[in-house]
Amino acid sequence: MKSCILKITLILCLISNANILTQAANHKLEETKTQIHILNLLNGLELNKDQMQLILNTAKEAQNIYLKLKEEIAKKEEEINLTYQEVLRVAQAGSLIIPDNIASRVHKLNQEIDKIKENMQEKISTLAMKIRDCLAAHQLYALDEYKPCIIPPVKKGRIGQADDPAGFVKVLEKVHSMTEDRYNIKKDEIAHRAIDKLKAKVPSGFIIEQEKLKSQLLKAMDAVRVMSEVDFSLKKEEIAKNIKAQILPERPPLNIGVKIERFLLSPEIIPILEQRIASKYSS
Repeated sequence: MKSCILKITLILCLISNANILTQAANHKLEETKTQIHILNLLNGLELNKDQMQLILNTAKEAQNIYLKLKEEIAKKEEEINLTYQEVLRVAQAGSLIIPDNIASRVHKLNQEIDKIKENMQEKISTLAMKIRDCLAAHQLYALDEYKPCIIPPVKKGRIGQADDPAGFVKVLEKVHSMTEDRYNIKKDEIAHRAIDKLKAKVPSGFIIEQEKLKSQLLKAMDAVRVMSEVDFSLKKEEIAKNIKAQILPERPPLNIGVKIERFLLSPEIIPILEQRIASKYSS
């Protein structure tokens, strides 16, 4: 009998240990996935030193806010447990009616916890906007487009940046070489088609002032028409890049703050940025 009990105890211990090991392995796997997601995003954003340092400092501020939140909630933990135990005892007694004094304490505690969380979220949102304001337009584009992945999809060029302007350079070359009469007939059509092609590459949520953009594009095309061959040859790529950049929004998408909080204010980003700054910029 004792032998049987010992065997059962041993089996239960082995099962328990196996569950603990599985949980630890799952936690480690999720931690590794999170690190990969952050690294993939950082690689696509191509941050400079000042941006990395600002994000690192801001992420540390965010962690202090989260720690203070835990501390404030922990202070109320005993009161919360006692109050809920009272609710439990009433429920176990078979009653559907919670006494007013207990119900009042539950509501008061919930309101206090909600207020603490709201104050914390307000501070975190302010930090997220601080990071948003330090990012360039193409980096906001990259952040908006980014979907967490283990293996990044292969795309032409860097994620979030404007595509190679070669296609638009060809449009400008055509404009530069056209006869005056043909240009006057075709210029509106050329502008519309160029804008449509650019719009197709822009993610949803971006605000595009099409008429304003068309006016700017026509002015650029007119300017190209009067340029000398040498001047045009030297400046055509720069002009193409500037025109394409105009389609990027002045305002970031509505969900950009959520993505910043999730990736750029996460605790996992702190050691990653510290290591990256040290390896790239240490003297």
